[in-house]
Formats: sequence, C-alpha cells, structure tokens
Amino acid sequence: MPQDAAMGLDQMAKKRGFANRSQCLTLLVRDHLVTQAGECDDTVMMGLVSLVYDHRKRDLQNRLTDLQHKCLKEIISIQLIHLENHQSFQVMLVQGPARTLRSMAEEMGSIKGVRHCRLQLNAEVLPPLHVSGPHPRQFPPSPNPVFS
Repeated sequence: MPQDAAMGLDQMAKKRGFANRSQCLTLLVRDHLVTQAGECDDTVMMGLVSLVYDHRKRDLQNRLTDLQHKCLKEIISIQLIHLENHQSFQVMLVQGPARTLRSMAEEMGSIKGVRHCRLQLNAEVLPPLHVSGPHPRQFPPSPNPVFS
C-alpha cells in the first residue's frame, strides 16, 4: 500500500476509534460490498428511507400515502416526527429487491415539497414476517370463541 494511503488509513482508524487499520479496512470493505449489492437489482435488502418535507404543501401527504400504499409489501414500519417551521421528518423501514426500493425512494423524492429523500441500504435482512402453510409454532386454543 502506498505510504500516503497507509497514513490516511491510520488517521481514519484513529479518528473512528478502531484498534488498528485492519478493523478500519474491514468496515470499508463491508460498506463497499453493501453498496455493490444495492446495485444488483434483484438482491433483497433491508433499508431506511428518510424524508424531510413541508407538510403544508398541497396534496403532498396524500401523494406520499398513495405511494406508501402501493408499496405495502416493502414498507415494514413508518415513523413520523413533526419538526419546526412546518417541516416533517419521516423514516421508513423497508425491505425488498434493491431495484424496487430505489424506485420507491426516487419516486418519493420527486414529489414537489419533499426537501430531502435518502435511501440507505443494508445487506442484512429481516426474518420473514409471514409464513405460508402451517405455522411453525403451535399455539394452544384460545378460550375466547371469537379467536378460536
């Protein structure tokens, strides 16, 4: 490794609190592998979509909601935080094919009034939320006839 690259890596490792440059390199390689996996259209990935938008903008919330309903299979959870100056911050936990997640984030970001939209992908995935066929765990019958 060239001297200047090694020195830069040592500085980065120290700044980030790594014990050595090997730990720092491992993190950099993993980050690059996640980025590369996100470029593969069919790779199922988990991620976060973060949005900042002006909630006063006409029809913006309806358009976001319509898009979110269109993407029900990919959106796991949504958190909405109201900010100052008529701004809202929304974070969505998503999972699905990288192409679908990128397309969804791009469409959200293109809605007039959205000031910031970012998709952050992760190679780790959530366990399956639904299992088809018989449930792997058996539950005792409910004493309530409505739930039997």
